[in-house]
Amino acid sequence: MQNSKPNPKRKFAENALLHTYKRTRDGGVLFYRPIDHLVYYTLQSVLSRRHKVRVLGSSHMFTHVHEGAYSEDIVQLSAYEHDLSLIFAREFNREAGRSGPLFAARYGSAPKRSDKDKRSCLIYIFNNPVEKKLVAKAQDDRWTFLPYYDREYPFSRRPVIRNSRKQLLDAIHLVEHEYRSGRYLRYNLLNHLFSKLDNEEQEQLTDFIIQRYFFFDRKACEELFDDLEKMVRATEFTTGKEFEVGEMFDPYSDTPYREMCSLVRQHGLLGAGLPFLRYPEERLARMAQYLLEHTDASEKHVARFLHWRGNS
Repeated sequence: MQNSKPNPKRKFAENALLHTYKRTRDGGVLFYRPIDHLVYYTLQSVLSRRHKVRVLGSSHMFTHVHEGAYSEDIVQLSAYEHDLSLIFAREFNREAGRSGPLFAARYGSAPKRSDKDKRSCLIYIFNNPVEKKLVAKAQDDRWTFLPYYDREYPFSRRPVIRNSRKQLLDAIHLVEHEYRSGRYLRYNLLNHLFSKLDNEEQEQLTDFIIQRYFFFDRKACEELFDDLEKMVRATEFTTGKEFEVGEMFDPYSDTPYREMCSLVRQHGLLGAGLPFLRYPEERLARMAQYLLEHTDASEKHVARFLHWRGNS
């Protein structure tokens, strides 16, 4: 469990943008499916408002999360990060049939004081999937949330009520009810809603959820970059930089994680409950070998994907 008490050595500066970095305890995969992202994202939305943390940007990578946020003090930020880690770990463990800590004991953080450093930090956060060779441009990746700063349905068509199936309309109404009630979206609800939708409807519901729960401070971003269009363009011309947040160095591409997700989905193992994470040791070993033979994943990629220590 992540400690709720602030680290006395953690740097903090008034009016600084705080870059936070959080990874899983074993370096393993955190987000396998859109549903995993949506549970974490809606938690970010609900808890940032509750703790009065103003988040300007975030990026969900397979094994870690970046955020850039303003906080009144380090106690406020630590309470937000503690609740976010604790509640998501509980939800994820229940979904995947696992137990124990999910995140590393301490999150990394670094204050950015000047406007130049703040801009560079946000660009770095948005460009994480570009750095990991998942997309060519930051705005092409849904889980940087960058496409949603100036668009409502960047990856699907806006639903038209008269042309939409009852299942999609019911799902939208349920999400709206949860949002208005101040609740994040749990795995059991999302699994239920998505199971009744076709692929196009799932894309539409995902876009609706992200825009409805959108919590990033557009105004603060506009003040830093002059306008949102300039912020998006800035991600194309520079990658940003970060040397202080304590991020675990990993020079390899994340594309093998995407390959493995696709392969596991083809075998029906990426649905509700993430059944492959419940396999006994012998079956995990066979699955690890299969993934090594059928994807470009390294042994380290496979171990992280399965949260498995192998023969070590």
